[in-house]
Amino acid sequence: AADNRAPALAATAKPGPQAENATAKVGGPISVSYRLIGAPVVGQPLAIELAIASSLGDQPVRIDYRILDATALRLAESQSPYATVARTAPGAVGSEQVSVIPLREGRLYLNVAASIETEQGSMSTVTAIPIQVGTTVRERQENGRLSTEVEGESVRVLSGSEN
Repeated sequence: AADNRAPALAATAKPGPQAENATAKVGGPISVSYRLIGAPVVGQPLAIELAIASSLGDQPVRIDYRILDATALRLAESQSPYATVARTAPGAVGSEQVSVIPLREGRLYLNVAASIETEQGSMSTVTAIPIQVGTTVRERQENGRLSTEVEGESVRVLSGSEN
């Protein structure tokens, strides 16, 4: 049987006891790693496995899921918009799974806010998880015109800034 898992997306990897295929977004004392389970398809639930690590002790981490474009992506019917990830020891990695449903093709984003309460107050980080649905490739649009300076360097002159 073929392996239908999507490849991990590029991000800043944090070394440590994380899955090899996971990607991490380091944000201070809390990091969020993620892995898409399966291939994103319009109208079908997509599971995303999260691994939460904190250097702040063994306090639980609150996870909030936010979708900025409700026409592109939504949480699955049974998915809560937040979760609490308990950890058993400092440095331990907690895990959570979130389920979303892509509503169109293209690059979609699920924002994951991770926060932890400390004696100094709340500390948090937000990770935007990119989800590429379909094979649609965005065309690069060039702005302005390309010219060459006296020193031979290429520069792009934007409209309205030409003198």
